[in-house]
Amino acid sequence: MHLLTGAETLSLARKWGTMTAVDVMEERLLNNRYRLVELVGSGGMATVYKGMDTLLRRPVAIKILRHAYADDPSFLARFQQEARAAARLDHPNVVTVYDVGQDDDLHYIVMEYVEGTDLKTLIRREGRLNVGRAVDVAAQIAAGVGHAHKAGIIHCDVKPQNVLVTPSGVVKVTDFGIARALSESGLTDSEMVWGSPLYFSPEQAAGERPLPASDVYSIGVVLYEMLAGTPPFQAEKPTALALMHLRDEPPPLSARNPHVPPQLEWIVRKLLAKEPSARYRTAEQLALVLKEYQSRGEQATGLYAPQMGAAEPPSYRGPATTAHTRPAERLAEPDWRTWLLGAVAFVAVIGLIPLWATVYLRWTRVGAPRDVPSFATPTPTTAVASVPDVQGLPWEEARAELEAVGLRFTLEEEAGADVAEGTVVRQDPSPGETAAAGTEVILYIAGPPAIVDVLDVVDVPAGTARSWLEEALFQVVEDVVWSTRPISLVIGQEPPAGTQVQAGTVVTLTVSGGTEVPIEIGANLGDVVALEQAELLRASFRPGDVMSVSVRWRALGTPTARYIVFVHLFGPGGSLVAQDDREPLDGLQPTDTWTPGLVLWDRHRVTIPPGAPTGTYRVWAGMYLRDVGRLPVIDPGSAVVQSDSVLLAEVEVGP
Repeated sequence: MHLLTGAETLSLARKWGTMTAVDVMEERLLNNRYRLVELVGSGGMATVYKGMDTLLRRPVAIKILRHAYADDPSFLARFQQEARAAARLDHPNVVTVYDVGQDDDLHYIVMEYVEGTDLKTLIRREGRLNVGRAVDVAAQIAAGVGHAHKAGIIHCDVKPQNVLVTPSGVVKVTDFGIARALSESGLTDSEMVWGSPLYFSPEQAAGERPLPASDVYSIGVVLYEMLAGTPPFQAEKPTALALMHLRDEPPPLSARNPHVPPQLEWIVRKLLAKEPSARYRTAEQLALVLKEYQSRGEQATGLYAPQMGAAEPPSYRGPATTAHTRPAERLAEPDWRTWLLGAVAFVAVIGLIPLWATVYLRWTRVGAPRDVPSFATPTPTTAVASVPDVQGLPWEEARAELEAVGLRFTLEEEAGADVAEGTVVRQDPSPGETAAAGTEVILYIAGPPAIVDVLDVVDVPAGTARSWLEEALFQVVEDVVWSTRPISLVIGQEPPAGTQVQAGTVVTLTVSGGTEVPIEIGANLGDVVALEQAELLRASFRPGDVMSVSVRWRALGTPTARYIVFVHLFGPGGSLVAQDDREPLDGLQPTDTWTPGLVLWDRHRVTIPPGAPTGTYRVWAGMYLRDVGRLPVIDPGSAVVQSDSVLLAEVEVGP
């Protein structure tokens, strides 16, 4: 058995008349300005492309709402809310939103394109991060999210996948896709669970409205994962994860990483408190705490941990007003007396300057020769400036910095540079040199990237493949999927090997995660339900075995009828050999009781007939209404579809 590669999926899609999103969007130019270059990611609500702003000649990220939701007023309102909320944020640790628009039936947001990788990929690649690096990343996350809190915005979905890290170590928080303004009540549906089960807070798990402290909890989970290599809670089902966040205490961090100092472990425990009032109130306050910890390091015991002989630090359930929580709380609040005294001292020092100047002038006047006239002819002076360092900046930003100090510029293109087109590679005069106002600075900018062949990395371990590609100046994105191939083996790549592309192009690697990871599907059935994922923990069976298949449904609306779920098994010859048709959860939760946003896992059992021939079998699923027919698949997501039936996986039946 094998997972269908991108090429196989496209081949089957063409055979059965189904095209992928990449085919539809290829070479699209939105509103005659934004060119879609390549697909870089896909989420539940939207698809993200790397693009080019043809007006300003800069790379951008373009998020496009999926067609399935564009016609739904509630989803469209949430998408537009993202643009309005995120556009208000201007912070170095938040991805900048440039524009929002609509081109025919496409609703899109244009954002800053960040060179780098997401934090989840970084953790998978490196395992546990060292303490200093983890604290630095967490402090930057908290600073960015804290800026949003000051603007009245809660992120609601802080997780490593939504944190981008540049090669220089700058952290940027992205995807305020389900962020909601505190001041608005239009998106406060109490029936919607916001966030990702691995990272959301106890109050989110309980279906309550998120608070700024909910983001603080999620940052705590991310910091725990960076230090331990894995999140504090893990379970197969979202429901089990929710209960863990609500009831269970996380394993001691020091047991998973003995290098974590006690003071830092105490901070993490406070972040993971069950009660919101026992955590830091906002992410801005947490950022101050982490920065103070960075500056004091091991000497910060008086700020973060109880004194020797004192009682145990407060538990997760303890109130925020316990004796041990107050020092850290004071740390995050401004010391107004210190600021006032500093201001008085500053004014006093400034006041001495006129006195000193008067004394100096009188002294020089007394000591000067009396026969020297008290006037002199002024010498003409020319304004000078120190040439700023603009290397590595886009030329538009470099121009602004030069003009700000009175310098002019010219552009020269430099071929063969391995940076983004339009980036300043070098400059003349050099940084720091003194130049007269109006001096012309030559900016040598990178030209279009070179055309190169994509390497063949299929059947290569993911770590090795990434190294090869990055050495060849490609960007790498990994998509870990369900497969029977060895874990961490590259089983597909896009673009294919040998394709001629620009240097720096993103290469997406399809990497085997084994059979324990969910099968990502994302199919839309009639705008009624979405078949999001499937689970199939085994991939090889014998005749007479029972195959357990779980499918994850999400209600897109309010179904008015009782639909039947079908899971069908087709043999090597293409004929139906076994099936399991019944209502969700054996009829315990029929579809006409579903509400928008409801998510449930529905388990099915299919018995392989005794004497079934050996070979490759296919597992298909969908929904139908008795005496009416199947729900049409209007968006296949990442799956193959035939006759309104979604292909879940291929399995092997052997002797």
